Amino acid sequence: MVVCGDINAKSETRRVPCPYDPSHSVYLHRLKAHMEKLCNARPPATRPAHTVPDCNVALLPPGYAEGSFSECGQLWAEEGLAKADTRLMVQPGEHAYLGTTNSKLFGDLRTSAQDNLLSATAAPLTEATTHRLLRPVVSSYLRSLSAAPDNIEEMGLVELLDLVRPTEDLPLDICTHSALDERRLLKTNAKHVLQQASLLGHLDKRGLLDAKYAFIEFGAGKGELSVYLHAALGSALAEQDSCICLVDRKNFRQKFSVAGDGDDQVALVESSRGHFTRIHIDIRDLDLAKVAELQTEDKTTGAVQLRPIVAYSKHLCGAATDLTIRCLERYQQAGGTVAGIAIALCCHQACKYSMYVDHEYLSTAMMSDSGAGRWGSSQRSEFRHLMAMSSWAINAPAPPQQQDPQQQQQRDGLEADPAAHCSGLTFDQRVRAGHAVKRFIDIGRAAYVRRALSMNDVELVYYTTRSTSPENLALLGTKAAL
Repeated sequence: MVVCGDINAKSETRRVPCPYDPSHSVYLHRLKAHMEKLCNARPPATRPAHTVPDCNVALLPPGYAEGSFSECGQLWAEEGLAKADTRLMVQPGEHAYLGTTNSKLFGDLRTSAQDNLLSATAAPLTEATTHRLLRPVVSSYLRSLSAAPDNIEEMGLVELLDLVRPTEDLPLDICTHSALDERRLLKTNAKHVLQQASLLGHLDKRGLLDAKYAFIEFGAGKGELSVYLHAALGSALAEQDSCICLVDRKNFRQKFSVAGDGDDQVALVESSRGHFTRIHIDIRDLDLAKVAELQTEDKTTGAVQLRPIVAYSKHLCGAATDLTIRCLERYQQAGGTVAGIAIALCCHQACKYSMYVDHEYLSTAMMSDSGAGRWGSSQRSEFRHLMAMSSWAINAPAPPQQQDPQQQQQRDGLEADPAAHCSGLTFDQRVRAGHAVKRFIDIGRAAYVRRALSMNDVELVYYTTRSTSPENLALLGTKAAL
C-alpha cells in the first residue's frame, strides 16, 4: 500500500520526554499541540513574584548558567536544582521545543532519555573510605562539645566513637503548651501532639508567641502545627493584623482538622478569618521578601517595609532546613527581621551538598582537596557518603515479637562482628558514627544561624524524648528583643 508523505510523517513513532515533565513521553510530531494545550505540567500564564528558581541554593555548580540539560541535567537532578525542572526554567507561555528538536537550554531532545535523569551509582562504601571520612567528622563533633581529649590526634576512629554519647551530648528540654491540652486527651497515640506542644512551648518560652510578628511554617504539610499556633495567639492575631504563612511544595487535599481528620478546618479558617496564607512552592525557589502578605506600607513615606517574622517547622527534612536558613538570611538582607526560629530537624540522609549552608565549615572538617567554598566532585561524593552514614543513627531494626533463640544468637553475633559490615564497624559503633555525623551537620547549621541571622541565642536541644521520636533535635534561635 502506498501512502502520501504527509500521512507517513504522521505515523512517526518516535517518542521523546515531555520537556515540561520528563516522567511522561509524547510523540515528537504531537509535541507542539501537547505543550500548547494538553500538558498538565505546562508553566502558568503568570509566575508569582516570590518565585525565583534556585535563589536559596548556597553553591551552584559550574556550568549552571551556560550548561545544557543534556550535559548537566543529571547533576542538576541529583542536587535537586530547579534548573532540572523545565517548568521553572522556561518563561510562562514559552514552549522550549516548538518547531525543532534542539534547545539552547536543554540540548538535543532526541537524545534526552528518562534514563539520563537517574542518579549515577555512587562508588561503594569501603572500610578504608569509612574510616577516612568519619575520623575528622567525629573529631570535629567532639571538639564542638568540648568532649575531645588532649590526645585526640593520636586516637583511631574506634576510640573516638567510644566517646560519642548519643543521649548525653546536648540538653534535653521538653516544653508544653496549653493550646494542645484538649488534643492530648483525644489522641491515643500522642507522639505528634507532644512534639507540637514542645515546639510551641519553646516559642512561648523565648517570647516569640507574639502577634506583633508574622509567622512562617516551612514544610507545613496539612498545617496542623499552625492551627495550634493560631489557637495559642487567640484574638491578638486579629488585633495586630498579623498573618500565618504555610509554605509547602505540595498542595495537600485534606488539610488538618481540629474536629476530625477528614474535615478541611485550615481551609475554613483561611476563608473566614483571613489569617492563613498558603504558598505552594519549593523553599529552594522562595524569595520571602516578595511575599505580599509580609509587606506593609509606611503611612508617612509610602515605602514598602517587611514585617518581622518567626519561622518554625516540625521535622523539616534534609536539605529543606538548609534552604530555609538561606531563605531567612535573604529576607534579612532585603531589610526584614527574623526574630526567632524553632525548627525540628530530621532526615539528614536527604541533605544535598549544593544546598548545605556552610561549605567552608565542611571543607575545614572534611579535609578535602577541593578547597573551601568551591564545588568539587570529590567533596560532593564524600558528602553523599557521610549523609548515607547518618542514617545509621536511627536505623536500628525493631526486634521481632517472637524470635527463635538460635536465630537471635546469630543476629547478635553479626551485629557485634565488624567483618559483617562493609564499614568494618559493629552495629553499636555504626549507631554512634551516624549520630556524630548528624550532630556534626547540625552544629554547623547552628553556627551559621548565629552568624548569618545575627541571633545572640542559638541552641540545639532535644525537645522531646527519643522514644517519642528518634528525630528529636530542634534548632532554636532568638534575636535580641525588638
